[in-house]
Amino acid sequence: MMLQRGLTALPLAKIRERAFEGAFFGVTLIAMAGWIYFIMLLLVKLVLWFLG
Repeated sequence: MMLQRGLTALPLAKIRERAFEGAFFGVTLIAMAGWIYFIMLLLVKLVLWFLG
């Protein structure tokens, strides 16, 4: 009985672990995109300051 319960819990744990990895990856991508946007905005302001 315990062995059967352990075997059915294994795929659920794998799905949960993969969902956690996916969420972490998504948050990381959003953070990187935000930093890239911030740096590009600063570069544009710097170029406009030089030209103006």
